[in-house]
Amino acid sequence: MASAHPGILMVAFLLYFVGYCITAIRWRLLLRTQGIDVPLLKLIQSFMVALFFNNFLPSTVGGDAMRVYDSWRFGGSKTRAVAVVFTDRIFGMLALMVIATLAAMMSEDVAKIAPNLYWWLGLTLAGLMVVVGVIFFTDKLSRLLLKGLANAPVTILRKLGEKLTDVVQAFHGRHDVAVKALGLSILLQVNVIIHFYLIGYALQLSVPMLAFFVIIPIAIVIMMLPVTINGIGIRESVFVFFLGTYGVAQVDAVAFAWISFGFVITQGVVGGIVYALRNESVSPKNRLG
Repeated sequence: MASAHPGILMVAFLLYFVGYCITAIRWRLLLRTQGIDVPLLKLIQSFMVALFFNNFLPSTVGGDAMRVYDSWRFGGSKTRAVAVVFTDRIFGMLALMVIATLAAMMSEDVAKIAPNLYWWLGLTLAGLMVVVGVIFFTDKLSRLLLKGLANAPVTILRKLGEKLTDVVQAFHGRHDVAVKALGLSILLQVNVIIHFYLIGYALQLSVPMLAFFVIIPIAIVIMMLPVTINGIGIRESVFVFFLGTYGVAQVDAVAFAWISFGFVITQGVVGGIVYALRNESVSPKNRLG
């Protein structure tokens, strides 16, 4: 870790702030589709606070819970808040799989990473595309699913179907929103991958850039599993395994993981300060139309 180039690490860290802006723009796009208008700066602050809460709960559960809370606080119903954050997550994962699949098709070293990787990437990509299609494009199928929930014998499922109807209908036919959200998601994930590549470059790891476009999306999905707090332990194991397939020594892979985690902790501290200073009593009800 001490041998890493500090200037390159600083550039890698600053890319996080680029990611804040892209994430906030995508989040705002989805909120506006549901009739909620929030200033971009407030969404950036909220995302920073979410990073703070990621440090205390498994995977990204804490951060997503805070974003749901803020989406509701900014003027949406709880159902709309959950739907927006869920859709936001789906686009992020879809972009990851698109990038990983394209990079895997261009890489000659994919077979070294995991057996049958093409199949896993293809199935995951197809599943995510189906979800986006149901939400934004396939009106008949989503109506059928919602009707099934509304007529379900279990009361809680009927109520869920009734609440989701308006939410899903707001997304229906908004192909422009889907295209923009996916474009922003791809831009965001490219930014994330370059961030990790720069950490590896600062450590002088002999891993080609194209390999990071395969490794990082898969690693991020694995670290999102709600198994440990903020991916602690999983992060190290994942990078030791994947980077090891390219000849990186275990100690260097752990250094890579710890530097990236140090950046996460630093962001969390900044987010905690933002959370401590923000005014929770302010509950803007910004409704469009």
